[in-house]
Amino acid sequence: MKDILVPIDKAGRLVLPKNLREELALNPGDLLEVWVHGNEVTLRPKKAASGLVRRGQALVFSSGGGDLLSRETVEDILAEDREGRTTRIASGISSRKRKE
Repeated sequence: MKDILVPIDKAGRLVLPKNLREELALNPGDLLEVWVHGNEVTLRPKKAASGLVRRGQALVFSSGGGDLLSRETVEDILAEDREGRTTRIASGISSRKRKE
């Protein structure tokens, strides 16, 4: 992500741009952890919960932490889900055939 400059108002507040809030799935009332290291300030969303969050018009899974899922982990999750759906569909088809 490109560096972004944000002004501080007279009350000491700053506004995170909308695209950044959406990318981080930040909502009004969310908490940010603040660290000061010399002349650097670090903000990190304080989120324990995970689940689906809206990013633009899409729903995206958020782990709630700073760690990203590896591509392999995501592919394993998707494969497991597809297999489960295939099994449920196949069992639904076979039960219908028995009724006929």
